[in-house]
Amino acid sequence: MEPASLAVGVLAISGLFNNAIDCFEYVQIGRNFGQGYQTGLLKLDGARLRLSRWGESIGVSGELKDTKSLQALKSAENVNKAEQILGQILELFADAEGISAKFKNRGGRSKQELLVHDTETDLEPATLSLHNKMRDLSIKRQNQTRLRQKAKWALYEGKHFKRLIEDITSLVNDLIDLFPAAQASQKTLCQAEIAEMNAKENLPMLGAIVQYQDKLLEETIVEAMNQKAPRLNISFLGSYNSGLQLVNNTGTISNMRWGNGA
Repeated sequence: MEPASLAVGVLAISGLFNNAIDCFEYVQIGRNFGQGYQTGLLKLDGARLRLSRWGESIGVSGELKDTKSLQALKSAENVNKAEQILGQILELFADAEGISAKFKNRGGRSKQELLVHDTETDLEPATLSLHNKMRDLSIKRQNQTRLRQKAKWALYEGKHFKRLIEDITSLVNDLIDLFPAAQASQKTLCQAEIAEMNAKENLPMLGAIVQYQDKLLEETIVEAMNQKAPRLNISFLGSYNSGLQLVNNTGTISNMRWGNGA
């Protein structure tokens, strides 16, 4: 690909990336999801966060005029593939919106069946906090050119919502595989995300959400939690590991005995 063509391709990817991130903003979840609503919403947030991380790692998340890092990665041969994949993500949202419209327009629907969840009132405090932090991180990675304001729409059946997340996850896998040189940067971005969401209750919840969906973030969460785990340091003064035991512990200790029975 010639430099001029590459530049056009980079701008196209940046625009498609921006539009894909924006699409998440308009998805709502029907009230008939029940308790699965909160988990489903966070999984959707996780898919968006992972896509936004990919965009930042290859440099398409800033101003359109500044998107030149794809050239530095020497990945011109994959630009067209990335365009196609991002286009497929947009098609997923369009298809899901079409499913939503068909559900609403089907005869015999009660008002109760068409009610949607409100993130401000229907989420538990810890879930709402995590949702807002993941959303804010993703939006910050968009460039300044956003889609015009669209009407929100809802998925009312769990099978369609689950399929949407699975398909997005698969396509983001493909995007990440296209640019292996950017994966080290994605690890650093995961660490920054953890630092941003590092409330005590957030990490275990986030780890459960991204399991099987975002391996890199899951690994980073495990590392962060291990660093925060209580540490027990014991020094033995004397021969044959016997004598005075000096203990320095941070955190709590349970199910531990001292003396001959320890």
